[in-house]
Amino acid sequence: MDPIGERLLWFVVGFLSGGLTIGGIVARHRREHPPAPPVAPPEPASGPPPTRPLDPLPEFDHPHVPGPARLIDVGAARAAGFNLKHAEDLTILEGIGPKIEELLRAHGIEGFASLARLDEQDLLEILEHGGPSFRFANPETWAQQAALAADNRWKDLKHLQEEMIERGKTP
Repeated sequence: MDPIGERLLWFVVGFLSGGLTIGGIVARHRREHPPAPPVAPPEPASGPPPTRPLDPLPEFDHPHVPGPARLIDVGAARAAGFNLKHAEDLTILEGIGPKIEELLRAHGIEGFASLARLDEQDLLEILEHGGPSFRFANPETWAQQAALAADNRWKDLKHLQEEMIERGKTP
């Protein structure tokens, strides 16, 4: 057999054996993880439609509490110099690392908006529950930073963090 024919034969053999192996893996995965049953669409509401539009959500004036929940603009955050791993990446806040983020999430803080609603005393209590390795963390500005992030005010957050670093007040 010529060298090209031999290579072609081995290519076909490899292709078929690889396809069989992948097919077996896929079949086993489907047996172990069957698809979820289809969900029926919700029943249409009976009765007359609303006669007036719903009232808008109230605006918040508190500087540390963002307004109604908003989507995090990851593109704008990256443009301002933040490298978010996901939309609610608390580690971009100055003073919060992976372990503190894990501790906060274990206490029900799922994102910027929920962190912004806490005061410094609440955060100190959470850090206290974390143990002695968290006693040097300073949550003084975490709620303020989180409120800026929740409101997609990335340039303001960057400016605040730069000021904190300049003053040496990095939490």
